[in-house]
Amino acid sequence: MKKAKKTKAPLCDAVRKLRTALGESQQAFAYRMKTAIRTIARYEASTPPKGKALAELFWVAADTGNAELANVFRGALVGEIGVVGKFTQLGALASHTVPGIHADLAVMLNDFKNGSDAPEVKIAKAIERLERIVPEMDKLNFYLPKPAAKETE
Repeated sequence: MKKAKKTKAPLCDAVRKLRTALGESQQAFAYRMKTAIRTIARYEASTPPKGKALAELFWVAADTGNAELANVFRGALVGEIGVVGKFTQLGALASHTVPGIHADLAVMLNDFKNGSDAPEVKIAKAIERLERIVPEMDKLNFYLPKPAAKETE
């Protein structure tokens, strides 16, 4: 009689997909994640990551442009630590704030490229605009899990 094949958790697949999207071996990915190769192998094969590892995977995925995988890790983290309220707030805040930030940055870029003002005036306008944008971005960052401190070379 054949044993039923154990199905892998979606998080296990997400870890493998992130590693392969980065073009890394398990060893290189373990180094990036500051963990053992066996841990990465377990994450991919049978035991989904939890807690701090989920947060770190979220940040690696987000920082490398893997938004779909970042959402998988974020969803698992939300489910694990129960911060649905904060992420719901983040969604509402982001839907209002991000388009405004994008518009401000687009105007600033256009002014730099095509504006007829003197360079000093362009810089002054950019600083003024950035001073408005940064507090809005800080509101968004308040709700996201913080990445683990990275060592500098």
